[in-house]
Amino acid sequence: MPKSVSIYEIKEVIGEETVLKMIEQFPCSQLYIPNKIPEFPDLDKRNQYIKNLYFSSGKSINEIAAKVDLSTDRVRKIVSQR
Repeated sequence: MPKSVSIYEIKEVIGEETVLKMIEQFPCSQLYIPNKIPEFPDLDKRNQYIKNLYFSSGKSINEIAAKVDLSTDRVRKIVSQR
């Protein structure tokens, strides 16, 4: 289960001004903060990268899964999409 963090804890880290901007921009929203910055700007670009690795470089499903931090099952599904 994802950890929940209060707005007060966030304010201590990024400052009150930034928190107020977030509240104005995303009122009544839940925000997801990943544990690392995504390597790809969107899923289409990530999936295309995975397909290129598989079809062009000959990398195995296991190698690709480890490289992009996904399960082997997920990588198989992406590769099978045309």
